[in-house]
Amino acid sequence: MDESLALLALSRLGSLKNDRKKWIVDNYDTVSALFEGKRTIADPSARDAFRGFRRFKQLETEAANLRKMGIRVITIRDEDYPELLKQIPDPPIVVYKKGELPFSTRAFAIVGARRATFEGMAIAERIAETLSSAGITIISGLARGVDAAAHKGALRQPGRTIGVLGCGINICYPTENQALFDAMSKDGCLLTEYTLGEKPLRHHFPERNRIIAGLSMGVLVVEASGRSGSLITARLALDYGREVMAVPGRVFDEAYKGANGLIKQGARLVEDIGDIITYCFPDAEFRVKQSIDMDGDEDYIYGLMGIDRIHVDALIEKSKLETRKVVAVLTRLEMKDLVRSVPGGFYLRKI
Repeated sequence: MDESLALLALSRLGSLKNDRKKWIVDNYDTVSALFEGKRTIADPSARDAFRGFRRFKQLETEAANLRKMGIRVITIRDEDYPELLKQIPDPPIVVYKKGELPFSTRAFAIVGARRATFEGMAIAERIAETLSSAGITIISGLARGVDAAAHKGALRQPGRTIGVLGCGINICYPTENQALFDAMSKDGCLLTEYTLGEKPLRHHFPERNRIIAGLSMGVLVVEASGRSGSLITARLALDYGREVMAVPGRVFDEAYKGANGLIKQGARLVEDIGDIITYCFPDAEFRVKQSIDMDGDEDYIYGLMGIDRIHVDALIEKSKLETRKVVAVLTRLEMKDLVRSVPGGFYLRKI
């Protein structure tokens, strides 16, 4: 029996937990011998699971279909299995990968709220783009909100991004991220431990989060309530000995309670990109963006905008300029990709 097929079969033994499967891989040179009965395992339940498996023809057909779809099946014994992921106690025995982006130990996870504020998404996007410009791969879960923003920012730069799915690799969840899903399968990559067609069930997402944490040198939480799934990723990262960081937020705002709580418990507070570089990637070299010329009015209005979104009426009041002039300046700044308009008449700095 082909050893890759045997490892794929091992991944399907539902009666064995991932840490037990990892122990088997570490202690048996050939898993195929356990299925063929040439070697035995002391644990009676594991022995019965190996003896009772009969779906090899089905797995061969599935593997052939995956190849036709351009999806790679990577086992834990393959050379290109993610090195950082292999170090966790319960790594997936098999992962399915779509996309050509190679795995790297220079990887960093950005996670956070699905119902994120525009400020939170802008922070995630900006940090992801900056790290990616230094060749650092951004890891996230392709969820709406902070995850999607991080992927979008990273795709603009050479480090690019990996989306870890909580379902089969042929399913985009949520469906609103289909365009991002397609872009990542070409310019980044998609990764999952779930089989073709497997639905995004609730219990898959905590399991998915261990892969996000396992692939990364560190995890940054951007906006998270006290019950956010992002906190699971952060706690797993801490268990794995990875750096855990958080962006602070308003102390009485429920949307920031989880992130602020992490900082209170000892996570590193991130005020700017330098905090991430110092602790995770001290040798990183960034591409310096070409400076963008601004005239006096543009520089003045831009300087009045902080990290939080600001309403056009507030800018008019603060600047003491005419409404028509402020709107014209904001339009020019938006064309130069320095600010972004958001619903309700608000504007947000991008840099």
